[in-house]
Amino acid sequence: MHFTKFAQKFSEMKKSLFITAFSVFTAFISVAQEQTQKPKIEVKPYGYVAWETIFDTYKSVDTRDGELYFYPLKANIDANGTDVNKKHQLQMLSLTTRLGLKISGPDVLGAKTSAMVETDFFATATEYTRLLRVRHAIMTLKWQHSELIMGHYWHPIIVNEVIPSTLAFGAGVPFHSLNRSPQIRFTYYPIEKVRLSATALTQGYHKSMGPAEAQRNSGLPELMAQAAFVKNNSFIAGLSAGYKWLTPRLYITSSNTGTHKTVGQYLFSVFTAANLAKTNIKFETVYGENPTHLLMIGGYGRVTETTADSDYDYANLRTLSTWLDVDHKLGKWGIGVFAGYSKLLGSNKNYSTIASYHRNDDMNYVYRISPRVSYKEENLVLGIEYMLTTAVYGKTFDAQHKVTSSLDPVSNNRITISAKYSF
Repeated sequence: MHFTKFAQKFSEMKKSLFITAFSVFTAFISVAQEQTQKPKIEVKPYGYVAWETIFDTYKSVDTRDGELYFYPLKANIDANGTDVNKKHQLQMLSLTTRLGLKISGPDVLGAKTSAMVETDFFATATEYTRLLRVRHAIMTLKWQHSELIMGHYWHPIIVNEVIPSTLAFGAGVPFHSLNRSPQIRFTYYPIEKVRLSATALTQGYHKSMGPAEAQRNSGLPELMAQAAFVKNNSFIAGLSAGYKWLTPRLYITSSNTGTHKTVGQYLFSVFTAANLAKTNIKFETVYGENPTHLLMIGGYGRVTETTADSDYDYANLRTLSTWLDVDHKLGKWGIGVFAGYSKLLGSNKNYSTIASYHRNDDMNYVYRISPRVSYKEENLVLGIEYMLTTAVYGKTFDAQHKVTSSLDPVSNNRITISAKYSF
């Protein structure tokens, strides 16, 4: 009798244990399948709403309703001896309002993966102003000592740690570069504090002056290499070197023949930034041939010894640009100043202008001084920035397009009042 009861209880116990074990196993399989089928993806939205009022005293080279500013136009003297470009202008804008997503996902190929998509309302051309555009769109694979990014991102000459803190959009254009391009970039950290990178890219909506397909027609990417010494978030110094190829024409109308003449153009930069407690100092110098895809002055043209209707060679214009930015925090207040200088150095060949192949090849030099004050309260930043930009255009040039005499300077005073609400 006792044996029968024991056997019965043992049987019930086995049944209970089996059911429990089966339930645990089923739950484990279910979780495993869910994890396999649905890897964990985290998405974080971010951005800000921007508003600006802009006041100018002189008509200037600019775009997007004046949002992206370059420098004052050449003086335009009428029959009465009056410069008609001395004209006050006022604009209110919210084009820089920004929306973005930061995405992190599961490890792939032994690397931590992430992505970023960012857009604003700046558009890709003046005629599309206030329409959404792709600002950044990249995927990132990060290993212990290296990183690979693919997508649409800052041109590698733009270093994240060395971007001016101006309130005005463009961060110091045309002295500081502005360019986002489709690319693939590999970054390697051989030792602590040393960062090396190599990038292959093509031109997106930031193109060199001249034919829009010139870089594509070359059949070659722009190549950039960079080396930097980085000490946490307190100091960075480095240099960049790059080269690009342009094939402006495929056909010569006058002779009814094809041409594949390609011109090469180099680019160099040195940069540094130091974060000293409450003060941030940034400096950069760029030297290169035809850096117009970076929204700088310069370009290229025809070698003078050839004729305009022939299979002519090309002459590059060289540009030197340098800038300094200092930013200081005083509690909720911030004060800063940006200063920039850019000069057209001419060519090393005899140069003849080709219309639309340059950004103001009649420029001698341009400079800017721009102080600012901002106030931050929680998510809201209020600011005011004064910008004095002076342009000195060339009057006469030698055979290699070096300035031999200049016109009188022209200046624009710009005041920007801004508000930004971040989230």
